[in-house]
Formats: sequence, C-alpha cells, structure tokens
Amino acid sequence: MEDKEDVASDEAVMWQPRDYYDPLPELPYAVILLNKGITKANVGNVRQWWCSAHLRVCVDGATNEFHHLMHQQQESTTASPLVSCPLPDVISGDFDSALPDLLKIYATKGVRIVPTPDQDETDFTKALWVLTGLLEEQQTAVSHILVVAGSDDNRFDHIMGIVATLYKACETMSSPVVVVSGGSLFWVLRAGQHSIRVPGESCHHPSASWCGLVPVGHPATVTTTGLKWNVDHQTLAFGRLVSTSNTYNLPPGGGEVTVTTSAPILWTMGWKAEPAQPSLSLPEHPNMLNGSLDKM
Repeated sequence: MEDKEDVASDEAVMWQPRDYYDPLPELPYAVILLNKGITKANVGNVRQWWCSAHLRVCVDGATNEFHHLMHQQQESTTASPLVSCPLPDVISGDFDSALPDLLKIYATKGVRIVPTPDQDETDFTKALWVLTGLLEEQQTAVSHILVVAGSDDNRFDHIMGIVATLYKACETMSSPVVVVSGGSLFWVLRAGQHSIRVPGESCHHPSASWCGLVPVGHPATVTTTGLKWNVDHQTLAFGRLVSTSNTYNLPPGGGEVTVTTSAPILWTMGWKAEPAQPSLSLPEHPNMLNGSLDKM
C-alpha cells in the first residue's frame, strides 16, 4: 500500500497569508486564543481578529488575559470603536490556569465551558477537537482557523507542542490551521503542490521578508519557485538541509511562491505586525478579576 504521506495532489492548494493577518469582514474564520496569546505588542491585532471572527475559543489561561483586555478597552478613553468585543463561544482546557470565579461568571453569560482534562494531549489540541464539534453542531464551515500564540513565552517545549498539534491537524482537520506568534505566521503544507500568494509588504519589509521550510519529524523532497534560494527535488531533513532564513525573489507588489513536497512540511514566514500600543497594558500576573462582566 502506498504511504499516505507520499501521495501528492495534482491540484495546487492556494494560500493567501493576508487573509490571516488582515481578514476581510465577510471571511468566515475561527479564532483560538492560547494562553499568553495576548501581549502588549499585539492587542490591536488580536482585537481585530477576535471581533471579525465567526467563532471564538479561549483556551484555559487565555480567559484571564481576554477578560483583562476587554475591560481595559472599555475603561480607556483611547479605545477603538471595537470596544464591545464579543464573548467567547467556548472556553476549554484542563483549567489549571483560568480563574475559577471568572469561569463561573462567563458561564452565567452563556459562554460554553468545556473541561478537557486529558493530559495525553495539549490544551491546543483539545481545543481543536472542541471547535470541530462546534462546527459540526452548527453545520457550518470556516475558511481557516487562526491560532493566536504569544511571543513572550520563552518555553521552547510549548513551541514544539504547538508544531506537533499542527501536524495532527494537518491529517484530521478539513480547515487549514494557521498560527500567528509575534511577527511569524506558520502552518503545515500537506504532501502535494502549494501556491502561496505573498503580499508586497511581506516581500520587502525589513522585518517581514523572511520565510522558511522546516521538515519536522521526517524528510521531505521539495521543489520551490519564487524564493531567493530555491530547492529543486532536494531532500530537506534535520541533519541535512533545512531551508531557514530564506527570502523572496518576487516583484515589489508581491507574487507567488510555489512549493511541491513529498511529505508534510512546516512553512513559516514573517508579516508586518502592528507596533506596540502603550495605552493597553497587561498584568504580569493576572491573579485577580479586573471589574465585573456585568459592566460589559
């Protein structure tokens, strides 16, 4: 029997990175907010993604950060018109970080609280399962799932846990799962052909014009176009060649990068994030409720 990972599709999968960091209002997508996903540098972006999403999931301790952020928006005189952010559709996790009293308050507001105590999987993996069930229950589909992971966490094992979940999602989810962490976007390309439409601002902005192909877990034979350092039927693998710190060979207005791969491989790229917003700060240790949801 032919290995599933070695089966390449004849039709290229199209990817539009701008849909992830600057989605159109009519685009039906879901957001999963991970613990420590909100930082001082990304609150404006998170607000945009959250308010425009069709479905919204908070994972465990992200509930504390979300609650604090929403109240700061309401209390700040410089808050944007998007101050009335929607409540989460679901809060899930093993709840070793979320404040118990806060979960009770959100439950009274109609938010679905879903305990996921299985310690063999990460809270991120389990949140994807919960979201899949919600999509099936509502008989709806989303264009993609945007996962917000903060860049202030120095735990390398957390990063690898996120990548491991992406590889699982690649095999089980019908909707693409894309992670945004700081100035990085990354997702898994399944075996087959892919076309990544790189916007002009990602091609030539100094902090965003980088990209990479990382063969996590197994080798992949890869061919690319549109990169400064393309590969041509070359095997990417740890201990051999890994295409990190690459960049684009595209016109100023952006263009197409193509990737053909024999096995799933991690694609990562930069994007131009919003500058930090000093008017919105986050507590170093959010160990107490900041206001009441009754004021929302």
